[in-house]
Amino acid sequence: MKIKGYTIKSESAEGVYYLVNGWNKNKTFWTDEKHIEKAIFNTIGQAKASLTKLLKVMEDYKTDKFTCCTVTESGEIREGVIS
Repeated sequence: MKIKGYTIKSESAEGVYYLVNGWNKNKTFWTDEKHIEKAIFNTIGQAKASLTKLLKVMEDYKTDKFTCCTVTESGEIREGVIS
């Protein structure tokens, strides 16, 4: 299993979504599993920093459940961070 990158999964009443890398430029915060390519970060630190920035401007997401995930080259999303 080769790792492609990392992402942040958000679970809420609206469903399961993944944090978009560059959400401030792309003007969209979340994407679904079908478009996981938009949500891949090079490091888990970058993903966490992006989530922290988002929660500072969009406090209504603070009640969501967040999970750090690893994305494999085949597109499989695995909960937890594998290094």
